[in-house]
Amino acid sequence: MPGIRNYSIQQFQERLNRFEISYITDWNVWIDSYNNHNIEVAYIFGIILRRWQACRPNSMRRSKNENDHEPPYLEHLLHRSSVFVDNLVAFDLRDINSFCIDSEHSLKQLWNIFTDLSYRGKARNGKAGVVGISKAVLLLTKGRVGPAFDSKVRQNLCINTINNAQQWINALKYVSEDIISFEQNNSCSIYDATPNRFSTLQVGRIYDMALGPGITA
Repeated sequence: MPGIRNYSIQQFQERLNRFEISYITDWNVWIDSYNNHNIEVAYIFGIILRRWQACRPNSMRRSKNENDHEPPYLEHLLHRSSVFVDNLVAFDLRDINSFCIDSEHSLKQLWNIFTDLSYRGKARNGKAGVVGISKAVLLLTKGRVGPAFDSKVRQNLCINTINNAQQWINALKYVSEDIISFEQNNSCSIYDATPNRFSTLQVGRIYDMALGPGITA
């Protein structure tokens, strides 16, 4: 089966330790900015998502001060999404019961909001897809809701396409079941299996690192 369920603790740690360093640096910059309510948080949000190629090949929206396109700007998307991000503050991928009516509603609303993350391009009539949406939500939930479903992660999970909010939620449920199986098979939590240098990360981010791009990829 794809995912992490059949990994030993050592194999899991090796996967985390091979994660691309530049993504770790970006994550630390984001968390520091977000936690400290940096006034340029929308600008930093945009820089990191563009660096992560979240909307390729479409053009991604920018912050208001950059004034590169008509509204909405990234600030508007962050404002619209804030209530739904707050509703997911107790969301836990290690607990399948976290997928309740309220949390699934919030996830669907976040999907709808962040389809506007891009505004121009040939793909999806200019709209953002699962890569951009899931990366945006991963950032805004500080790693609670993950992974980011880029091509590498989808390949490792044997998921071909995710085209709508329900398919995204179903993929997240699969991830939740995968994590639960990993913990049962190794008789420890995913947090206990994670190297100490990543001990402050949330489970969605940890899982994203296990399946995401590595330094030898």
